[in-house]
Amino acid sequence: MFLRLLVLAGAVGALYAAWQLWRRPPARLQSLDLPALGVGGPAVVQFTSAACGPCRAAAPKLAEAADRAGVRFAQVDVGERPDMASRYGIRTLPTIVVADAGGEVMEAWTALPGDGALEEAVRRASE
Repeated sequence: MFLRLLVLAGAVGALYAAWQLWRRPPARLQSLDLPALGVGGPAVVQFTSAACGPCRAAAPKLAEAADRAGVRFAQVDVGERPDMASRYGIRTLPTIVVADAGGEVMEAWTALPGDGALEEAVRRASE
């Protein structure tokens, strides 16, 4: 019985670790080619899909935060732009990126961040 519990605990731990690696923003996401995405910088960019409920829920909050900071907000539909999803290694939606005017990624998340984290990243990008 103890051995079964030990094996089960190891399997659950391995699955949790794999899930956390999957949820991490991609390592290739160091900078964005903002003109190729159709936006100038600094910007808040949301990689999204029409079928993604959390993406639709996050969009108004992201647009509002970008508007308050005076930066642009852009959505990239990975269904329409699979080249961009592949280029930046986007595996999880929504992926939210804050980039400065040069396209350097200041912060990236795979879910809607807390207001304080988003506001701070947008503020740093707009400086």
